[in-house]
Order: sequence, then C-alpha cells, then structure tokens
Amino acid sequence: MNSDRRPYNQLTPVPFYQVDISDDFWSKRQEVNRKVAIYHQYNQLEKDHHIENFRIAAGIKEGTQVGEFYFDSDLYKWLEAASYILHLNDDEDLRIKINEIVNLIIKAQMDDGYLNTFYSTKFSEKRFTNLFFMHELYCGGHLIQAAIAHYEATGSRKLLAAAEKFADLIVDIFLTKNKKEAPGHQEIELALIELYRISGNSNYLNLSKDFLDRRGKSANSIRYILTKNSNMKSTMKMAKEINQEINIKHPRGIEDEVKNFYSDLTFLENIKFTIGVINGTTFQVNTPIRDIVDPLGHAVRATYMYSAIADLYSETGEVILLEVLNKIWQKIVKAKMYITGGIGSIKGIEGLEKDFKLKKEKSYSETCAAIGNLMWNWRMLQITADCKYADLIEKLIYNAMLVGQSIDGKSFTYSNPLISNGYEERKEWFLCPCCPPNFARIIASIGKFIFSLGDNSIWLHQYIGSTADLKLNNNSIKINQVSGFPWNGNVKVTMQLEKNQKFSFFLRIPNWSYYPKLFINELEYENELTPGKYIEIIRNWTDNDIIEIEFGIVPKFVENVFKRKDTRGFVSIQNGPIIYCLEQKDNNSFDIFKMKISKDQELEVEFNASLLGGINVIHGKTVNSLEFKAIPYYSWNNRGADKMQVWLKT
Repeated sequence: MNSDRRPYNQLTPVPFYQVDISDDFWSKRQEVNRKVAIYHQYNQLEKDHHIENFRIAAGIKEGTQVGEFYFDSDLYKWLEAASYILHLNDDEDLRIKINEIVNLIIKAQMDDGYLNTFYSTKFSEKRFTNLFFMHELYCGGHLIQAAIAHYEATGSRKLLAAAEKFADLIVDIFLTKNKKEAPGHQEIELALIELYRISGNSNYLNLSKDFLDRRGKSANSIRYILTKNSNMKSTMKMAKEINQEINIKHPRGIEDEVKNFYSDLTFLENIKFTIGVINGTTFQVNTPIRDIVDPLGHAVRATYMYSAIADLYSETGEVILLEVLNKIWQKIVKAKMYITGGIGSIKGIEGLEKDFKLKKEKSYSETCAAIGNLMWNWRMLQITADCKYADLIEKLIYNAMLVGQSIDGKSFTYSNPLISNGYEERKEWFLCPCCPPNFARIIASIGKFIFSLGDNSIWLHQYIGSTADLKLNNNSIKINQVSGFPWNGNVKVTMQLEKNQKFSFFLRIPNWSYYPKLFINELEYENELTPGKYIEIIRNWTDNDIIEIEFGIVPKFVENVFKRKDTRGFVSIQNGPIIYCLEQKDNNSFDIFKMKISKDQELEVEFNASLLGGINVIHGKTVNSLEFKAIPYYSWNNRGADKMQVWLKT
C-alpha cells in the first residue's frame, strides 16, 4: 500500500520493507514462512488444481476449472505473500514461481479485462449474474492486492496493468451502468481503495464507496437473496455437469468435504445458518453501513468491510463512518471477543452472535477472522493514534492469529477452539484454504505493524526486534530495537541520526505491563508511564541516543467478565501479551477437565528452549497441590491431537 499520509489519518504507516526483523521470535517465523510454508502452500495449490485452473483458462491446457468458485482467491493471496517475501529476500526459486503464476494470470485474462477461471472456462455468459454468492469480486479484490504487492516488490507493472484492466471493467459495469447489487463477500472494496492510492484513479475510490453504500438497500431484500440462492444452486449444478461430461473430478473430493461441514452442524446451528442467509445478516447486507448498531454475521466479511469503511473515512473524512466504526469496535471488544482476541462463535455462519454469546465450547475464531480484525485495527490506529488499537493488534498477532499455523509451517488451523476434547488436528490443507496464504502474507509483512510517523513524531507500536530506516522532515533516522518480547519485557532502542533533531518519540506502554520503567541514556525517566497509553518524549535527539524500557511481565490470572455466564468461576492465564492454555500431555497426573486451581497463588515462569520452539512455561498448583504446566495458546496442537483448555475452574 502507498505509505503516504492519508488525508484524514493522524499517522503514516512505515512500510514493512523499511523494517528488517531481527529478533529471535518473529525472525524464526519469517524464516519458516520463507523457507517452508510458502513452498508447502505452492505445492498444495498445484496439487488441488488452483494453478492448473489458470493454465486451462490461459489455453495452455485443455479442460475446465476444477474446484470451488472461490479458488482463484487463494492463489492470489499466495502470490501477494510470495511477493512480500521476494521484496525482502532475493530468492530465485520463488521468483521463478511468481513469474510463472503472473504470466498465467495475464494469459488467462479475457480481452475486456475479465478474470475468473470458474466462469471463463465454463460459462462466461453467466459472469456477474450473482455477486451475492459467487465471489467474483472477492477474487478480483485479491487479484488487485496481489498485483500491488508484485509491483512494489519487482517494479514490473504487467500484473498491475491486468488488475487495472479488471478494475476498469467493473467500474464500467457497476459504477456507470447503474447495476446496484452488493458484493456478497467484502474484499473488493478495500482493494479498490488501495488501487486508487497507487494509481490516483478516483473511479476506484468512487466504486468502493458505491459498493459499500449498496448494503442495506432494496437490492438486498429476502426475495433478492432467495433468487440469488436459486441461481447459485443452478450454476453449481451446471458446473458439476460440465465437469462430469469431460470426466474430471477434484483430487481432494470437494463435495464430501462440503457435505461434512454442514452435516456437522447442530440443529440450532442449521437454523441460525438458514436465518442468517435469508435475512442477509450473514453477509452484512441487512443494514446500511451508517446505521449499523450491532456487528453481526460472517466475521471475515465483517472485518474486511470495517477495514474498507476505515479506508473510506481516511480518504473522505465522513465523520459518521468513524463514529459507526467506534461503536462497532466497542461492541466487539466488550461483548463479542474471546480472551485470545478471536471472534466468531457461530460455526454455521462462521460469525458473530449476539452480545456475550461466547461459550468456550463454541469458539469458532477462524484464523482469517483474526487477520481481518488485525487489518481493521491497524487502520484504526493510523486514523486515531489511539493506543487501544495497538494493544489489540499485539493480542491478535501473538494469540488468535499466531495459532493458525504450526511451528514447523507445514500444517494449519481453520477454526481455533478454547477447549478441545482431543479431536482437533492441524491439517496440511483445507477444502477452503483461505487461512494458510492469508497467514503467510501477514507473517511476511509483520514489520508494517511496528512504526508509524506523525507530525514531527515517530511512533513505536510493537516491540519486535528490528532495524528501521526512517525519514522525518528530510532527516535520515535509523532505529535499532532489541526486544525480549514476548518472553521478557526488556527493550533497548538505539537511534542513529544523520543530524540532531527535536521531535516527539511516542512509545506504547502495553495495557498488561507491570510497573514499567524507562531510561534515556541510562537516566531514569521520571514522568508517569500509564499502561494502555503512549508516552510522548520530546527532546533534541542526538546520534546514538539510547532508550531502555523494562515492561514488567508478570504471569497473572485473568477473570471472566461478569456478563459472560459461561466462564463464571473460571480464570485464564496471561503472561505479557501471551494467553496460556493447558494441554493434557503436559499434565499427566490429573485430568485437566476435572482439576481446580486457586487464583490466590504465585505462578512461576521457566523458559524452556527445547520445547515447542522455545517458550515460557508457566507452573502452578491445583487445589490438590499437584503441579500444573501451562503453555502459550498459540503453541497447542503442535505435538498431535490432545485435550486442551484455556479457561481453568477455580
């Protein structure tokens, strides 16, 4: 994304490619992402026909598209992640794979700019006849984001030109011809604004606004939804018949996996699913965006939409948009979010339920929803410079998001429960593989969450060991950060300045920090450091100035919010930014579901370098004086399926 300050933002984000990650924790994850996960995902995309679909659409192979109608989007997300990796690392093998896919996409594009292998290889005459269910614009949005990432990584405009050609087509169809359907899965809206920012073409901004404004209008009525549902069924039946005619099947057996998902739903979940679809709540089309009071529906769709609304505010300054986002944020954080930062408690719609409906047994918490929430909060942070968004970003990256990929980078989770009877297993791939490449693009670009620039100010949001090359008022400033996060709270920041400069340096004081201390050139800073706030240090900074911070990390029990009935009488464990859980294999002397603990005890911390990639283990006692051992939530299910729980009975 273009890093220039947006008109109505307080801050300007520092791009990830200006930040070199060096700490032990995140550099390991970036290395696994670069050396293992991105290639594993490529192989799965090849195996599952995602790449082959483009060869067919490009005319290189004969046949027809195989797989679900949204399959193109997963390859686009992989390409975005791979482009981020290439931006930071000169990897010739990855470059070859990227070039292959970019060339396939360009060859698969139709003359008028249309790109979607499901329709173009089967029945191009049906394209754009069902925006509500069929994900053409969702796929198109990920095409745009991949094209921007590829352009910024390589300097080549060829994929960006293809994305602009697609965007120009949908501008012509949907902005100028008064076709007023709303996209069923939000994504194109935020992608169009990103394309506007890099191209300057205001048509893309206008179409994004128009798509958002369509939600809650007559075109989203129950009659409309039922008609589009019928259209989807007939389209999928026709697609199946076409595949049968040429005797081609998906290697993974997609139909069985789809049936299994819906057959696993309870009677009540099926009812909620049906109601959510019919009344449009699942797709957030039941209410105009400026009238939203209660955030409901599919959690990924919702957070992508909130991200787009935030971007729209950043460009237009329409105050009511920010007011609505603030209300939504308060609702989600106070009444619809799990202790890990995960959201989504209804499996059937993968989404948000009414306030305080957060049973620990029902935590769906899709990995993509955590990523969508991360994207939204990052935007809100740039708009407002409010510390609460940076605090939540920290919670998300270390917990609800990080749990989504195994430590070795070869298996993944789609949903993330807070309690497990031992049946959940990480999988190397999914029918709907949206989460793995989504995870890959966040890890590859994690550096963008660390710094922002303000008016004559530098803002440090996340304490991730790194070196950043910044420009402030034409002065070159290099900031080196050495961080013990998340295992200890010691941070050392060294500044190297081309010339001395007076400016404000804002440092986040995490909301969990315990008696934090700050030193500048070994002299203790005497002003109060308030957890959950930024501290502003104004001074004439000189070359090799050093800031040292001690954020006290103390393991503590976190009690349930009173209105959440399901966890009354339970506590969870937090140590710094990390939420902990108990896995049965670490606690063989008792059944973790039958144990009780006293919250009036001091917990002990031990760093174990040989366990789960190196973690802080928390030790405590049950009421029967048996020792229990807790591990970071993100690290569970890395040693095979096992019983697990986050909330502990007192």
